[in-house]
Amino acid sequence: MLSSYLNFRFDVQGKPINGFCMRIQDDFHETYAVIVDGYHSFCVWLDSTSTWRSSKHTSVEPTVLEQIISRITSVEPT
Repeated sequence: MLSSYLNFRFDVQGKPINGFCMRIQDDFHETYAVIVDGYHSFCVWLDSTSTWRSSKHTSVEPTVLEQIISRITSVEPT
């Protein structure tokens, strides 16, 4: 899992996606603030059932969200 901060850059269907995510303090879930160029910021978190959730009004496409979560979960803790 991501320890605190991660820059990301990838393409989804030829569209470049740039941004970063940062772990934020949450007493109940593993939570990350996500900032993506050209989109509103949003949060993702791992709930008590080990399911990734995102903010109600997350405006990124599902494939973009999947890529971001994949990058968060693939980073080794430091």
